[in-house]
Amino acid sequence: MSEIPLRSTGGGGLAGPPPARRRLDPTAYFWLLVPALAVTAGFTLFPLVRTLYLSFTNLGISGQADWIGADNYLRMISDGLFWQSVGVSAVFLVVGVLAELVIAWVLALLLAERVSRWSNALRTLFTIPMLLCPVVIGITWRVLFNPQFGWINGILNQPGLDWVGDPSKSLWVLIAVDVWQWTPFLFLMISSALVAIPTEVKEAARLDGAGGLRIFRFITWPLVLPVTLVAVLLRSIDSTKTFELPFTLTAGGPGNTTTTVAIYMYRRAFSEFDQGYASALAVTITIALVVFAMIYLRIVKRVEGAVG
Repeated sequence: MSEIPLRSTGGGGLAGPPPARRRLDPTAYFWLLVPALAVTAGFTLFPLVRTLYLSFTNLGISGQADWIGADNYLRMISDGLFWQSVGVSAVFLVVGVLAELVIAWVLALLLAERVSRWSNALRTLFTIPMLLCPVVIGITWRVLFNPQFGWINGILNQPGLDWVGDPSKSLWVLIAVDVWQWTPFLFLMISSALVAIPTEVKEAARLDGAGGLRIFRFITWPLVLPVTLVAVLLRSIDSTKTFELPFTLTAGGPGNTTTTVAIYMYRRAFSEFDQGYASALAVTITIALVVFAMIYLRIVKRVEGAVG
């Protein structure tokens, strides 16, 4: 027969077992979350519902919103400037994210093999661009690319070369700055996944005669691929809605060569005061991103199953 543990009473005597703790009713946990849920709903659901409603109106500078049905969405189909901004955003996304992915993989592999004080210092330095404010980055690089006194022309010995004002160069300059800023994000994700790979697995592969390429193909790549795919999804969504960098670096110009979807929506809403149409643009882009994320996640699951 088991004995009941006794506790001291401080006066030398013994007392009975400690009283059992009272368990909260499961519904109490829900009510504790209600304030946070209410705040979250207020800052997310209300703007979404409001934007959806305004997309069916002709809200403009007068402040009067008349219901016009799906006219804004039908107008979007024949809007050449909108489709041009979609094309700019697509080039900005695809080229930028691919360049960031390649550079991040190369840097992560180079630093993964040697773990030392210097590699840790380099990892810290690589993260600095990602931590800076996008507005500060845009203004700083705009000064660096200035045709009169910019450092870029001074280093290349090309005085007067206008990087930002040239339609053939402005988009590539914007992509280059975005790659400089956000490569550290992919680098950190991939580097963390590489560090998490057990060293015993690689050592066993080397003992079996596997070389570096075979280890990368059959061990490193399959184990890091899921993290890489998730990181690419996050960067793709963030790249689509990027606003601060193109606004401060190129202001969408020259002309419309760097006018992304976010810049175009801003112009419609706050420069032309066509807020009903801008709301329709926002709803359309949001739905497109949700559909893209759902399709992408299905592809990720299939890829993981095939690799595994």
